[in-house]
Amino acid sequence: MPRLHAWFSRLLGFFQKKSRDAEMAEEIQQHLDRLTERNIAAGMSPKAARAAALREFGGVQQIKEIAREQRVWMWPDQFWQDLRFGARMLWRTPGFSILAILCLTLGIGTNAAVFSWIEGILIRPYPLVAHQGRMFALAGTTRGAERG
Repeated sequence: MPRLHAWFSRLLGFFQKKSRDAEMAEEIQQHLDRLTERNIAAGMSPKAARAAALREFGGVQQIKEIAREQRVWMWPDQFWQDLRFGARMLWRTPGFSILAILCLTLGIGTNAAVFSWIEGILIRPYPLVAHQGRMFALAGTTRGAERG
């Protein structure tokens, strides 16, 4: 049951990314404020207390990324980013896009034709012959015939 709950939580995290990121930023801000207040109570100036709190807390961006990776499936998000980036690049360079699509089309078509030919000729020869093992080829010779 806990796995199912974690699965649904990650699924919801994918669709509620902005609200969960805002919650995470608010929680990190609360931790930093608490550390800053503790440092001010220890006798530091507010600016020095904030800097000390940031050093003590660690990298805020790294913590946000680690938390995001734990609560959200990353592969759909990364796939979507890659798809958008690819579409942007195709739109910006239409000549290259047309050339790439043409090369892929020719390559896939040639590959399909060659493998169809290989399958038809080498792998499954003579589909209508009942006893393929008994087949042999006859060849005529012209020995003794005059060439002319």
